Amino acid sequence: MEKGGKSKRTRAVVDRIEDGGVAVLHVGEDEETKVELPASLLPEGTESGSHLVINVSLDDDSRKESEDRVKALQEKLEKRGGGGRKNFKL
Repeated sequence: MEKGGKSKRTRAVVDRIEDGGVAVLHVGEDEETKVELPASLLPEGTESGSHLVINVSLDDDSRKESEDRVKALQEKLEKRGGGGRKNFKL
């Protein structure tokens, strides 16, 4: 697995795609980690035996937006309830 700042890259092999639309992948250099995910997330033409490259990245912008929404909701609830402030962490 390649390591880098806020993203990682690894390989996977498609073991099978089940009738319910679930793809079973064997992930990593040793292919020992089994992962199940919706087959709809895979590229068109993916089938049993296909080799994939998987890139996973942190989405700091999305996290910040979520934190801001939660903070705004907490402030709104505090004004409505008038109670003491409680700190919540995502």
